[in-house]
Amino acid sequence: MNMNMNAQATENLELLRRFERLSEQLPGTLYQCRLAPDGSLDFPLVSARMRSMFGIDAEEVMRDPQRFLSGIHTDDIDAMWRSLQRSALKLEVWYHEFRYCHPQGDTRWVRGHATPQRERDGSVLWHGFCEDITQYKRSQLALRESERRYRFIVENVSDLIVLMDADGTCRFASPSVSEVLGYVPEALEAHELVGLMPPDDAPRVQRLLHEAACRGETLRLEVRVRHAKGHYVWLEASCSPYLSPLNGRYEWLLAVARDITDRKRRDMRLHELSTTDSLTGALNRAAFMGCLESSLESANHTNGRLSVVLFDVDHFKATNDSWGHAAGDLVLACLGEVCRTTLRSNDIFGRIGGEEFALILNGQSLQEALVLAERLRCKFEQVRVEFHGHWLNFTVSFGIAERRRGESMKGLLHRADMGLYAAKRLGRNRVQQAS
Repeated sequence: MNMNMNAQATENLELLRRFERLSEQLPGTLYQCRLAPDGSLDFPLVSARMRSMFGIDAEEVMRDPQRFLSGIHTDDIDAMWRSLQRSALKLEVWYHEFRYCHPQGDTRWVRGHATPQRERDGSVLWHGFCEDITQYKRSQLALRESERRYRFIVENVSDLIVLMDADGTCRFASPSVSEVLGYVPEALEAHELVGLMPPDDAPRVQRLLHEAACRGETLRLEVRVRHAKGHYVWLEASCSPYLSPLNGRYEWLLAVARDITDRKRRDMRLHELSTTDSLTGALNRAAFMGCLESSLESANHTNGRLSVVLFDVDHFKATNDSWGHAAGDLVLACLGEVCRTTLRSNDIFGRIGGEEFALILNGQSLQEALVLAERLRCKFEQVRVEFHGHWLNFTVSFGIAERRRGESMKGLLHRADMGLYAAKRLGRNRVQQAS
């Protein structure tokens, strides 16, 4: 009998030694915890890692549970007891995080995990494992603080911040989108933002964004975006891609944009003032010649049709001499008004001299240009201008030429000018095509 007891004791001791050797290889503490029917708590078994984690020898904890329990942070002890009692009542796995005041003076975060079982005497025995998660908690708290700071910035910055995926679908829009574009952020999420751009702009912007993102470069551009009320807003945007470290492809595109509508309006107004004749609303000579050069290059490239019309006011010097320059200006202003209300939106109207004007008619044949010029001539002929109680009238002569293949701008203008010269020579107030 004694031999059997000694053998059993030896076997138990060997098992304990194996348990200790195994527990030393683990990053935390293995333990058994028992809750008696009278509510008392004790630790039948604790691994040697207790010393390194909690600063207490395992034997002390098994002998006096208060040595460990007294170290639990006072703000966490109640929650600890509630979680144990809930686990004991339902025999559910216990899982809890708490702070522990280490004897060295620092506070550590501990995560406990244990499986309960009911004993014959009604007590509950947990088999569990504790690990130190202080670094994880600090990182987690630092991340939360960082997120809190960034969220505060994003939610209060006046610029619009948008995050898109590689397909151009909006995944996040800052609250400032309400102020800038009139949408609530949720209305934009899961939608492709290029759909808010004018159809003529969207393909170009999409291509520029894709090319810059594939190169991993930040793209700065000015775009028009439709406001919730229907009008367009000019935005100055800086778009930065996020490249995946795994495959080098871009996964996200961050756009930070601000409303520059007022600035664009000022710029366009300044451009208009620098290129437009204030009296007639026509382009000035330099701007008109630039448009004619571009139109000719395009027509030569596509072999499209283009006609030029030159015209001026008949006997304009006599009007100035008889009634003064104020009357002459009134005549020119009236001429400009008739042109602006008669011409198509893509017809280009310019003032190239004192009383000399010109039209660029893209896509128009010589015959179509003749019809338009005749319509203008009739309107000018019917106009009466009131000047200090007197009614003034005026007529206009026209010269027309259609682009020939390979013809220079100088050559085209010369032929139209010869048509105008012929109209003057043949009696004025007429439309004459170039030879």
